[in-house]
Amino acid sequence: MIGTGNETEFDLRFRLFDVPVRVHPLFWLSSAMVTWRGEDMALTLIGIVCVFVSVLVHELGHALVARRYGFPSEIVLVFLFGLATSTRMSPGRNLRISAAGPLAGLALAAIVYLVLLVTTKDPLDFLRDYDSPKVFAVSPKVFAVHMMLFFGVFGNLVNFVPCLPLDGGNITENLLELYGPRRRNIKEIVLQISVVSSALLAVRGAWCLNSEMHLPFIPYGLFVWLPEPHGTILKSLQPDPKGMMILFGILCAFGINNLNKLKQWR
Repeated sequence: MIGTGNETEFDLRFRLFDVPVRVHPLFWLSSAMVTWRGEDMALTLIGIVCVFVSVLVHELGHALVARRYGFPSEIVLVFLFGLATSTRMSPGRNLRISAAGPLAGLALAAIVYLVLLVTTKDPLDFLRDYDSPKVFAVSPKVFAVHMMLFFGVFGNLVNFVPCLPLDGGNITENLLELYGPRRRNIKEIVLQISVVSSALLAVRGAWCLNSEMHLPFIPYGLFVWLPEPHGTILKSLQPDPKGMMILFGILCAFGINNLNKLKQWR
């Protein structure tokens, strides 16, 4: 999303399923920023590991599908995000590669959730422990489960938003190339969709942030069809409206800038 980051002597390098992985130092720093838990360094380290595993599995989904089609993909993790290098293939193959990342991340979250259900008599105890007034006294197990579910569910669902450079934007572009109108500039249509979708979500974040009712970013009404305790648990995985406003505001500006450049090149 923000580039691959310049290589440094402090990069962590290893191979996973024969896929080269490089972790930039900024990834550890940014992960610590979003998972910081006061003076409890143990919880902060657990949060960093949860972000690392979640993002790595997501990118591994991209990389393994790309390698299946014969491209030697590499994974780079930098500043909370990752990149699995790929090449331009047919729209159908690009569609599968783009979708494989968030689907792999959601599959990991589903596994964590199933383990929670199997190992806990009352899964709602997990929420009560996490929402305790003693936030910094939460147990490492409860904190780890919450982090894995939050980044696994929310982080990957955000990637399905039809906004470049998110996976959802790439999926939209590939779908338009396969089934969209001919003789139209597909890139321009995708950028227009990106600007509209990111602007709407940025406005949603601002609205929630300024609401006297403290509205959640994801409306609770979306969870009413789920049986308990699943609805209550998933409703708790709410992102910070301020963070969403900033993120999608940046993506909106990114889309407008690229759309203007595209029109200038004509």
